[in-house]
Amino acid sequence: MTPYLVSKFQKATLSALIRESFDADFADIFSKPQVSYLFKYLKELKAEGVLLEPDYIDREFLEDFSNYYVKRFGNDGYVCSRLHFFKCPISHNDMDELLLGRPDAKLTAEYLQENYLGFIVVKPLTKTFVGKTCLRVVGEPNLGPGVRKKIARRYDVSLFGIDLYVDSIAFQEQDKVVAACATTAVWTALHGFPGRDVRSVTSCSQITTTALDLEDSSGNGFPNLELSNEQIQRALDAEGLRYHTTQLRERSSDWFADYVAAHVDSNLPIILTGMVYGLNRAPERKFDVVARGGHAITLLGYDFRDGVRSIYMHDDRLGPYARAQIISLKKLLGKDTPPGMADTWVIAISRRSDTGVWEKKAHEFLLPEVSVALAAKKARLAYTYAHTTAQRINVEVDKWMSTLSHVLGIDNQPTSHTIQLVTVSEARQGVLAFDASSQLGSSLVAGEYRLEVTETILERWEQDKIKFLTSHIARWQWQIDFLWGDHRTFRILLDATDIPSGNAVSGVFIFDLIYGRITLGAFKEIMTKLDPPEQPHFYNAFLRSLKRHADDYAGNLQKKYGALRAPNYLKDDEVSDTGEGKNRTTKSFYDPSEKRLRSMFSAISKDRYRNLIWAIGKDGILYVAEDITKPVVLGHPSMTGLQPARIAGEMWCEFDGKKHIWHVNSESGRYSRDYSTPSVYLENAIRKISSIFPTEKFVLGGQRPRAEEAPANTPIKDNIATDPQSNSTA
Repeated sequence: MTPYLVSKFQKATLSALIRESFDADFADIFSKPQVSYLFKYLKELKAEGVLLEPDYIDREFLEDFSNYYVKRFGNDGYVCSRLHFFKCPISHNDMDELLLGRPDAKLTAEYLQENYLGFIVVKPLTKTFVGKTCLRVVGEPNLGPGVRKKIARRYDVSLFGIDLYVDSIAFQEQDKVVAACATTAVWTALHGFPGRDVRSVTSCSQITTTALDLEDSSGNGFPNLELSNEQIQRALDAEGLRYHTTQLRERSSDWFADYVAAHVDSNLPIILTGMVYGLNRAPERKFDVVARGGHAITLLGYDFRDGVRSIYMHDDRLGPYARAQIISLKKLLGKDTPPGMADTWVIAISRRSDTGVWEKKAHEFLLPEVSVALAAKKARLAYTYAHTTAQRINVEVDKWMSTLSHVLGIDNQPTSHTIQLVTVSEARQGVLAFDASSQLGSSLVAGEYRLEVTETILERWEQDKIKFLTSHIARWQWQIDFLWGDHRTFRILLDATDIPSGNAVSGVFIFDLIYGRITLGAFKEIMTKLDPPEQPHFYNAFLRSLKRHADDYAGNLQKKYGALRAPNYLKDDEVSDTGEGKNRTTKSFYDPSEKRLRSMFSAISKDRYRNLIWAIGKDGILYVAEDITKPVVLGHPSMTGLQPARIAGEMWCEFDGKKHIWHVNSESGRYSRDYSTPSVYLENAIRKISSIFPTEKFVLGGQRPRAEEAPANTPIKDNIATDPQSNSTA
């Protein structure tokens, strides 16, 4: 037995190694379009070396063999072979040294991995021998949502104990017995689905058997000619997957392009079915359109740069990541377009030339009929709802920004959006990594209009970010990012597990503190102008979400008095056995008080070297208590009940010769820490304190006077007795 064979990657050697796999006289290898395609694909990957692993057991073919081929008289067995491709030349001697573990071996496992391009399984079938194929993705890397992406997953490979891997999506040609094109499309989609282990994907024969078993009127399972759209869906049902089916003839090409980008950006493959038509040039230079029958493919990528809308698909008749173009039939056929079909869009399929370049002229096209987009089991809302919601919001943003740009004299930019289905973890990671601090000080100036990012705006944004990250929301979300020109303005999350009649908006997050706030300003004047409830979008839920945010009491408290802070630390003497604060002088205020602060704390108001402590509670309550230092120190947590609070500090009373004035600061080491703009919160707190005690004067204070700073023998003046504004009840 030959343990393995290596060779230089060439057309002749590739053909010879395939023949060598089973010592069989296959038909002309390169007459198969799949082999020709794979050869050109590998040439583009700059393959130089190929290794034949002659005896390989492929789990999926083993299942196909046991389900059908084992009963075939004269079958060629279940043992496959596998071809491995490298971007570097390799030799038998180098491989032997590596396998023998020689310390001076030229080849290393790391070097092989660096140059590994993937593998092709060769099945022991005379005609349809191209089995599971995983090759490195060709072309540039992914360029971001709405621009360019191809779905790929990691496949681990063990080559004689050498651990390798390749990022790809498995491809194979249909064998016309256990796997028609629809079955192969389902198989490929299962490999591309992110929630499925690639080592446990159901075999083609089992997919076909399941689909036919679930069909009430099904006949013999094999040979299988095709699966209907209903059978495709039943096969996915048996896999425990959710999917969303769309009739594509009702959709525009623009909608379809957005649909493809949204799902591919979400790493979700799409099964596409329709009719294939061949294009032949007639002698009179007219197109001869020939119907070739129904077909199914799996969409796995797109490239929408330079005004060309290309998609990438696994087409079992061609190969992996075959390129096609979304195009109108009028543009494809010109004057030969059938009457009434000028606006019809199709997917034009091209071949690779011998040099590996995609040919400009299509040789056939697919007229799409139905798409089946795979999704997570709990993702009930289809892409349609996210798309229509985004479009509806864009209508208002576009009108608003167009008018505003004209008024301000700035260039108007096109509005757009991108959509992805993400987990809550992925949504939060994208927000967590975003830092808006670099926008501090940036401004938009247009005539007399000026909008600047201040520290207050930045701090409020940071608080909103934390709320966005910590809110309890469902695992699956449709993530919609809105753009105005090149500015990514804001993001909406739609609960993909909700129902069409629900309030699916999970959150709104601003990226651009200038343009994001401007674009959301479009909805301030139309908060109550709701759409009819039967509309297939969540625009009304979006408006209600903005209104809740604007009217949110807790959010308002946070903006005015700072985010909640737990006590920085607690002292044992501040906590009672019941877990409550021990400061018995504490008083709480929600509304204006009938009594004056000086009458409630008369001893403090008489002594400028004694003070009160105060804090704004989590629900907006004002706490005031004596600052007790003897026999034990009872600080701010001893009056708030040891609960989280907002801005907090000290108050003391001084007489200026005419009236008593309360000085207020935010010197609380337990609560008033690490605020970016504590002065703003202190000013708001002073206004609140003044509203509760309207007959008294409160001003911004610095450090309170200390008793040890008083001159010797300085008498303490009775502030109440000499206060001109005092009354008999003071």
